[in-house]
Amino acid sequence: MGYPETLEVLARLHVDPRFRAAWTEDAARALAPLPLMPAEAAALCRVDGPVVERAGRMMDYHRAERVREQLPWVDEAKRPELGPLRQRFLQDVLPEVLNREEAIVWCRFLEADARAPHATLLQGLPAYVPQLARCERLRIALAWGLLPLPPVGPHVEAFDFPVLSLLAALEAPGWPPAEARPTRVEYLKVPGLPAVMVRELPSP
Repeated sequence: MGYPETLEVLARLHVDPRFRAAWTEDAARALAPLPLMPAEAAALCRVDGPVVERAGRMMDYHRAERVREQLPWVDEAKRPELGPLRQRFLQDVLPEVLNREEAIVWCRFLEADARAPHATLLQGLPAYVPQLARCERLRIALAWGLLPLPPVGPHVEAFDFPVLSLLAALEAPGWPPAEARPTRVEYLKVPGLPAVMVRELPSP
C-alpha cells in the first residue's frame, strides 16, 4: 500500500456514505479488511472525524444538485418521498464524472424492477415514475449522443403513461394523478447542439 492507495481510502470516506458511517463508528474495524500497512491504518484512524463528516455531507449535497440540474422535478422540497431513495442511491451508486451521467444513473435507479435491493422504496411512488425516468434518461442520452439515433427520422419510444404531460405537471408540488394511457414520444435531435425536441405523437 502506498500514497495513491491511501488517497483512495480518503476518497471513499468522502463519496461512500456506508464506508464513512462504518469508519465513524469504528475506524480500525472499517479499515481492517483493506491492505494497509499498520502505520497507514493508524494515520487514517487519526483523520479528523468532523472534517470527514462535513466533507461527506458536501459531496452528498453536490451529487443531489448534479441530478437536479438535469432533472428539476427531482426536488425533495416538492416531493419528500424521494428523500429515502436519494439516500439509498448515494449509498449504492458511486459518483459519475459528468452531471449528465449522474442523472442517467439516477434514472436507471428509478427504473429498477422488483428484484432491485431498493425496490420497496420505489413502491411508495406513483406507478408512472419509472416511465418518467426512462423518458428523461433517453432525452439526456440522445441529446449527448450516448445512444444511437435511427439512420433516418427521429427516435420514437412507447410509454404506458402520458409522460410529457406528467413532466409538465411536476412544476407544482406533489405527484399529479394520472391514468395509464399508451403514449408514443418522438425524440428529434437538434443539429449541432446537445439537445433533443420531444413531442407526443397522435395515437396510431
